[in-house]
Amino acid sequence: MSCCGGHNRVRPFDDGSVKVDDDFDGPLSDRSCSDIPCLVIFLAFLGGMGYVTYLALRDGNPDRLIYGDDSYGNVCGKKNNPIENVSLSGMDMTDRPYVFFFDDIAMSKLKTRSKRLCVSQCNNETVSDLDDIHDLAMNNITRLCTYDVEVDDYLHATQGALKDCPSTPIAASKPILFRCIRSDVIGIASSLLQNDIIQSALADIEKSWREIVYLCLIAFGLSIAVVILLRFLAGPIIWTMVFGSILGSMGGSGYLWYSWYIARAALQETPAELQLEKDKRDLKTMLIYASIASAVSVIFLLILLVMFKRIALVVTLFKEAGKAIGAMPLLLMQPLWTSLFLLSFCAGWVYIYLFIATAGQPQATPDGLVQYVKDSFSKYMGWYYIFGLLWVTQFILACQECTIAGAVAEWFFARDKSLLRMPILKSIGRIIRYHLGSLAFGSILIAIIMFIRIIIGYIQSRLKGAQSAAAQYCLKCMQCILWLFEKVLRYINRNAYIEIAIYGYNFCKAAQKAFSLLVSNALRVAAINSVGDFLLLLGKIAVTACVVVIGLQLLQEREDLNSYAIPIALAAIFAFFISHVFLLVYEMAIDTLFLCFCEDSERNDGIRKPYYMSKQLMSFVENATKAQAISNAAKGTIGREGK
Repeated sequence: MSCCGGHNRVRPFDDGSVKVDDDFDGPLSDRSCSDIPCLVIFLAFLGGMGYVTYLALRDGNPDRLIYGDDSYGNVCGKKNNPIENVSLSGMDMTDRPYVFFFDDIAMSKLKTRSKRLCVSQCNNETVSDLDDIHDLAMNNITRLCTYDVEVDDYLHATQGALKDCPSTPIAASKPILFRCIRSDVIGIASSLLQNDIIQSALADIEKSWREIVYLCLIAFGLSIAVVILLRFLAGPIIWTMVFGSILGSMGGSGYLWYSWYIARAALQETPAELQLEKDKRDLKTMLIYASIASAVSVIFLLILLVMFKRIALVVTLFKEAGKAIGAMPLLLMQPLWTSLFLLSFCAGWVYIYLFIATAGQPQATPDGLVQYVKDSFSKYMGWYYIFGLLWVTQFILACQECTIAGAVAEWFFARDKSLLRMPILKSIGRIIRYHLGSLAFGSILIAIIMFIRIIIGYIQSRLKGAQSAAAQYCLKCMQCILWLFEKVLRYINRNAYIEIAIYGYNFCKAAQKAFSLLVSNALRVAAINSVGDFLLLLGKIAVTACVVVIGLQLLQEREDLNSYAIPIALAAIFAFFISHVFLLVYEMAIDTLFLCFCEDSERNDGIRKPYYMSKQLMSFVENATKAQAISNAAKGTIGREGK
C-alpha cells in the first residue's frame, strides 16, 4: 500500500524484495495506479468546486460589482427585476449608468453604509443647497433625490444622509468605474494620469505595440537559440566563471595586502610625533579587511578544489540536457500548453469568483432599502474557491514537470536512442493512467502552505495600524518560515515527480527516494544548484540584453515617440519571462538527468550490469575505466556481428 493507500508493484532497486528485469529500457511499464485515495479526494474537491460554481451562478450577480447598484437592489445601467417588499426595486436604469452616494464619501470608505442612487450624470460642480439640486433636475442634468420624489417636491424634501435628498453641500464628482467619486479624492490619481510623463509613456506604448510584439517573437527565437548554445558553450562559460572567480578572489586579496603594505610603509616613514591616530586606525582596519579577504579566498579555493569534479559533472549534464532536448524538441512547447491551461483556468476562476463575491439573497430592511445576506455556507465559498485555485494551478504545474521528467528519463534509459517513439506522449499517458493521484498529493502540500500564507497575510492586513508590534513581528516570522518551507517543499516535490516518472513510486516513496539520493550526493547537488542556476540566469540575462539592443536599433530613430525607454523596458520584461519559461524546461531536464545518473550508478556497476549513461557521464563513476572498456568491447562485438 502507498502512503495514501494506492497499490504500487514497483520497488526500489536496493530493496531486495522485488527483482527488476535486467532488460529495463526506459521508465518502467510494469506499474499500477498510485495514491488512489488522493485522486478520489481531488476529484471530490473538483466536484465541490462545481457545486460552489452552481450556487454562485444562481445567487451571484457580477453586474452589481462591475456597474454598481443602488440601495434598492437596482443595477445601474441595466433593466432589473423587482424584489419582494421593496417598492423602488425592479426599475429600468438603462439611462442611469452611474452610482451616486448620498454621504459624498471617499473611495477608501465605499464600504460604509451610505444610501446610493443610480443617476444619469455625476455632478461636475459643487452643489451648495437644495436649490441647486432642484436646478440640476429641472435642467435635465441629473436627479439626486430618491426616485419617488417629484422634482417639484425637491425643495420640500427633508435633508439627511438616509432621507429623500442628500445632505448639502455636495462636492463635485467625476465618474470612475461607474461610480461618482469626489473630484478631490481622485485628484492625486487624476494628476498622475494627466502627468506628462505618464501620458507620453502610454502614448509611446500605443504607437510601438507592433515593435514590442516583434521583440517578443525575437525573444522567443533567442531563447531557443540559447537552449541550443548551452549544449556547446556551457563548458567554456562555466570554466571561465570558475577560473575568473579564482583570479578575482586572489587578485582582490593581493590588492588589499598591497594597499596595506603601502600604507604601512608610509606610516613608518612618518615621524612618530606626526603620526595621526586616524592613520593608525585605517591601517589596522585595512589589515583586518585583507585578512578576512585572504581567509575567504582560501575557503573559496578549497571549496572549488573539492567540487572541481562536481563542476565538471554540471558541464556534462548541460551537454546531455542539450542532447535530450535536441532529440525531443517538442519539450520546449510544454510551457506553452501549460500556460494556455493556466490562463484558461484562471480566467474561468475570476469569472466565477465575481459571482461568489456578489452571492447573497436580497432582503428588505425596515427603512425600505435592500441588503444582500449570505448564508453560513456562502460566507466560506470564497475561501474554498481560493484554495481550489491554488491546488489546481499547482497540479497543472506538477503535470508539466512530470511530463518533462518522464520523456527525458525515457531518453536517458534508452539503449538505442534512435528507436525512441513519441516519448512525450508516452509520458503523458503514464501520468493520466497511473499517477494523477500522486501529483494531486504533491500539489496539495504546496497549496496548503500557500493558503496558510494567504490567511496570515489577511490577518496582517486586518491588524495593520494596530498597536500590537509583537503580533506583527510573530506573523512576519511565520511568513518567512513558511516561505522557506515552501521553497524546500517545491524542490523535494520536483525530484519526487522525477522518481514517479521513472519508476512509478507513490508520492511518499518517491519523495523519500529522491531525498536520500540528494543527501547522498549533496556536493553534486550544491554544484548543480549554484553553478547551474547561475548559468541559466546568465542565459536569461543574455536574451533580455539582446532584445534591449535590438529594440534600441528599432525604436531610437522613431521620431513619433517621446521616448523609447518605456517600450524597450516593457519588451525586456516580456523577454526575461519568455526566456525563463524556456530555460525552465532545460533546468527540469538537468534535474531529471542528474537523478537518472544517480539511479543508474546505484543500480548498475558497468561490468555485470552495463550503465545506461553516456561515456561522458560514465567518467564520473568509480569504475569508469572498466565500464568504458566493456562498453567499447560490446559495441565492437555488435559491429562485427553486423558485418
